[in-house]
Amino acid sequence: MSVNYPIFVFEKDDKSMCLIEDESKIFHHLEAIDIGNNEYVFWDANGNGVSIAVSVSTFKSRLQSVSSCPAAFPIRDAFVSYAKILGLPETVAEGTPTEAWRRIQAELAGRPKKRGFLSKLFSS
Repeated sequence: MSVNYPIFVFEKDDKSMCLIEDESKIFHHLEAIDIGNNEYVFWDANGNGVSIAVSVSTFKSRLQSVSSCPAAFPIRDAFVSYAKILGLPETVAEGTPTEAWRRIQAELAGRPKKRGFLSKLFSS
């Protein structure tokens, strides 16, 4: 079974999620050492489990493979955990993975922007 992009990534430690559009973007979003240390859980666009294998060395990390595998747990559970840390209702996790992702991103986009330290410091 082939992997259908995008890949959804759940970080076990902080329960955050990100989306990887294609194979060339994996190291743009994630560090190879963290992938090798099993700090993430991956799913494809259909919610199927994904395994990412890397080789890590001092000077160069390489992507060895991206393949289908049994999911560690359902992607809906990841979306529910992510929604909870964002203060969103569980219902945003309903539907296909792409629908849930878009719904969560729309909720985040609708939130007021936090002002940075410097803008607070220099505002009147």
